[in-house]
Amino acid sequence: MYLVTCTRPDIAHAVSVLSQFCSHPLEVHHAAVKRVFRYLSGTCSVGLIYSRNTGPLSLVGFSDAGYGNCLDTRRSWSGYGFLLGSSLISWRSTKQHSVSTSTTEAEYMALSVTARHASWYAIGMKELHYQVPIILKCDNTSSINLGHNTIISQRSKHIDIHYHYVRECLINHKFTVDYISTEENVADIFTKPLDAAKHSKFTQQLGCAV
Repeated sequence: MYLVTCTRPDIAHAVSVLSQFCSHPLEVHHAAVKRVFRYLSGTCSVGLIYSRNTGPLSLVGFSDAGYGNCLDTRRSWSGYGFLLGSSLISWRSTKQHSVSTSTTEAEYMALSVTARHASWYAIGMKELHYQVPIILKCDNTSSINLGHNTIISQRSKHIDIHYHYVRECLINHKFTVDYISTEENVADIFTKPLDAAKHSKFTQQLGCAV
């Protein structure tokens, strides 16, 4: 947990999943923990790097969801990461509080969590007298359209008002939401296990380097 909080966002999802079983761990969980330790042992020189040359200053938040990937509850996983310039400043991997009935709903719920965090950053930047554009990136066009569409359809009216915070923020121009392909969405690393090549790619894109 200490590593996840400070310097190793690449193990955030693994730790988030395993932390559910702290009160009653089984052998399979013990084996998974040892696998995480082996990974850390082989990558002990990897950590977040903060460069002075960040380029044009902007705040970009990547949002993603793993639909129904908790086999015990069938709940989805939300994940986000925020880059200020080229530096990763916050990240999260967490199981959603309710079951989603579609990929769109799961992605929209994840986008809502990301939007609330973006609003918190906007307040902080304003207090520091910084004018920084805030852009959220999501790999699900349906959830982006749901954020922009003010008409509630039969397929979306069951979604809790709590998650329509995204729509209100877009109406008030607090940030923009852009589409990004799944292959380039670094938040994917916070929502599900990935193959070695993709995991390594996103770890580097998050600013973790040897």
